[in-house]
Amino acid sequence: MTTSNRIEDLSREELIALIRRLADEVEKLRKENEGLKRKGHRQATPFSKGVRKADPKRPGRRKGEGRFEKREAPPELDTDIGVEASTPERCECGGTVKLERMEEATVVDVPPVPAPVVTRYSVPVCRCESCGRTARGQAPGLGPNQYGATAHRLGPRVKAMAHMLHYGLGIPVRKLPQVLWELAGIRVTASALTQDALKQSGAEGPVGQQYQVLRDRMRDCAVVHTDDTGWSIGGTSLSHGLLLRRYSGVPDPLPAS
Repeated sequence: MTTSNRIEDLSREELIALIRRLADEVEKLRKENEGLKRKGHRQATPFSKGVRKADPKRPGRRKGEGRFEKREAPPELDTDIGVEASTPERCECGGTVKLERMEEATVVDVPPVPAPVVTRYSVPVCRCESCGRTARGQAPGLGPNQYGATAHRLGPRVKAMAHMLHYGLGIPVRKLPQVLWELAGIRVTASALTQDALKQSGAEGPVGQQYQVLRDRMRDCAVVHTDDTGWSIGGTSLSHGLLLRRYSGVPDPLPAS
């Protein structure tokens, strides 16, 4: 008997059997639905195994376990603010008190209003009386072509901080302008940081030059350790290190296939 048959054509016994089967399916689906609702209430907790422990342990670290170190006071700086706490006149019980010792407590915080450090150059611009060309003054930190549309630039520390936040900590480039504004009060665009990264990693940049030095040194290395991925040549699976040795002139330790 199937549910595709017309109900009008079923006998009394077949109708009773159909009702019982449908009732069992409804009860089964109801229990599954209630179980899914219970599991969906708290998604952050591990999946429940449905069995409670008879004697569960209390949460948190146990007494005497782990490392307990006293937090040291930060080093003294020129920007420190000294505050003297008031000396209590009496104890809570009403008795008189006597000074026993002085303790130090500190609160470390960020400046209330971030103020960037701006270096303003007064650049004399002169004109040659013989050829008519202009000559500009020079100063440490001032670019030779820093004038016109590129007269106002970012310092090396700002760009270094942005690259550290992106490449070191993984903050997206599109969020760096907001982060630098909140931390240092400096306005910068994501495109400016991307252009500087491309400049630093180019063939003429310091990062690109150091990268080329590392590549050249790898040709003289007897062993190069890389990841476990590799490449298949002629049916033989070779790692990146073996491929580098083969194509850099270093003898291949594996027999040729």
